[in-house]
Order: sequence, then C-alpha cells, then structure tokens
Amino acid sequence: GDGTTTQRNIPTQILASGVSQIAAGTSHSLILKSDGSLHSFGLNDNGQLGDGSTTQRNTPTQILASGVSQIAAGDLGHSLILKSDGSLHSFGLNDNGQLGDGTTTQRNTPTQILASGVAQAAAGGGHSLILKSDGSLHTFGKNNSGQLGDGTTTQRNTPTQILSSGVARLSEQPVPFA
Repeated sequence: GDGTTTQRNIPTQILASGVSQIAAGTSHSLILKSDGSLHSFGLNDNGQLGDGSTTQRNTPTQILASGVSQIAAGDLGHSLILKSDGSLHSFGLNDNGQLGDGTTTQRNTPTQILASGVAQAAAGGGHSLILKSDGSLHTFGKNNSGQLGDGTTTQRNTPTQILSSGVARLSEQPVPFA
C-alpha cells in the first residue's frame, strides 16, 4: 500500500491516522477508517478489492465513503464487509460459493448477502462464517474438509445455519494456502 511493489523489511507508514481496523488476505488488504469508509489495495485479479475492476492497486483506494463497521479478507481472494445497519456484503473470488450469494460468480463490487442481523463476519480459505445478532452461526463456501461444520463435505453457496444460539464471537485464524 505504499505506492510501490518493493519488499519492505521494516514497518512502513501507509496512512497517518484514522484507521480503526485492518484485514489482510493472501495478497490483498482492507482498511476500515474510523469514519466508516472502506479502502483496499493489493492484488485484484478476482475483484477482491471491490472497486469494480480487476486492476492491482498499490495505494489504498476508497471503495465506500461511510457505513462500514467490520471487514474480513479471505486467504483465496474474497472479502466481506459488515455495514453499521447489520447488513453483510461480499466481493471477489466466488469459485466455492464463499461470497454467499447463491452463485459461484465473481463479484467486483460489494454485493449484499443479508439485509440485517449480522454481528460479525470472518473470511477463511475459500469459506466464510457469520455470527448473527441472535447468537447463531452460519457458514458458506468450500467444505472439502468439513470446514463449514455442518457434518458434510458439501459446498454451500448461501449462509447455512450451523448453531442456532450461544455463539459470542468469531475469531479469524490463519488458514494454510492450498
């Protein structure tokens, strides 16, 4: 995000202030600023930056001006955003249904998946998880190793409820690149 493709071995300042959250995928990054704006940079071959293109960006590019409350970047080129109204939006690679829109079509701009009720989102290696405000857990995407937790190895292209209540928080863990 420093405007170059030069490897940096020490921390390099990208933005001077106002950052409230960052999310890093395998080759793209998302920044949520304290004003609710969404910015992205990095590889964009699958539209994972959400700017309507597949053009690589070497500096943070604003995608949304306001309304974003949480971000997640997947290891295999997809992104999730939670808006302050509780709606879930996704964009990027969708070969395993990891965007949750019922298709396997790549999306280059944020596409609404759920209109309300989402409390938190996490993006993994070709799959996604959402925690709804009622404490229920929903998953979608790649499921070849049972990573969706639904007792099968069937890919899911829409959010599938795994637990009906009692989930307090999601925690993103590194997923090996496969």
